[in-house]
Amino acid sequence: MCPHSGQEHGFLSNYIELCDNTKAIPPRHTRKERKTTKNKNMNQIKMSLFMPPISPVKDNASGRTVRPPTLKPLLSIGLQEVYQLITRNERLKTLTRAVRQAAEEGDEKKYRMLKQHTLPYVTPCGVFSYRRSDKLIAPSGLVVVDIDHLDSQEEAERLKRQLFDDPLLTPALVFTSPGGRGVKAFVPYGGTCATDPAQNAAENTYWAMNYIQAVYTPQAESRDDKGVDPSGKDPARACFLSNDSRALIRL
Repeated sequence: MCPHSGQEHGFLSNYIELCDNTKAIPPRHTRKERKTTKNKNMNQIKMSLFMPPISPVKDNASGRTVRPPTLKPLLSIGLQEVYQLITRNERLKTLTRAVRQAAEEGDEKKYRMLKQHTLPYVTPCGVFSYRRSDKLIAPSGLVVVDIDHLDSQEEAERLKRQLFDDPLLTPALVFTSPGGRGVKAFVPYGGTCATDPAQNAAENTYWAMNYIQAVYTPQAESRDDKGVDPSGKDPARACFLSNDSRALIRL
């Protein structure tokens, strides 16, 4: 296992303590939200957790890479553990606040740097030995869809609930993105004609993205930046974790 910075040690120790203290604490959900979907128990879902950075950290003066991106996972993590991190982890709450402040101030460079260099991330499509699509060990049965650049945080909150209640999507987890004006949805899927697990995930990602774009953000066609992020078709697609005390989970 690669050595971690002090910041990562802080997050990891906080994460371990969190898991120890919340194993008996059920997530908040309504009777409707207790249903299982796509014939898979959500408690069985696993994905890979990665520590930051997702992109190289470079020296400002020389441009030399001082820290390479993290491409090997720290560990495998369950869906409920992801939910607990998002809703209860104090370290992630602090990191998210800094990222969101940069976004609200319109400092795009600082926002991207903080997001890529400080936030942990997962691969919702499954467990990977290395963050590359041909290194998929075990598919999770989930795909992730990002909806970005919404007009307000209030719009993001409304869309989060709309997606969660959609009977065709039945997302396993929905939460607000690091910038505060976007939504991330982990959508379960069944089989396709594809026999390759990575191709199966890619085809279902394409369906989910097109469905959400057509049903929930059709007006975004007039704007290049608003709506579903089309770059997320790779099964090894990373999803940044960010604090959201009102995240929605289906168990």
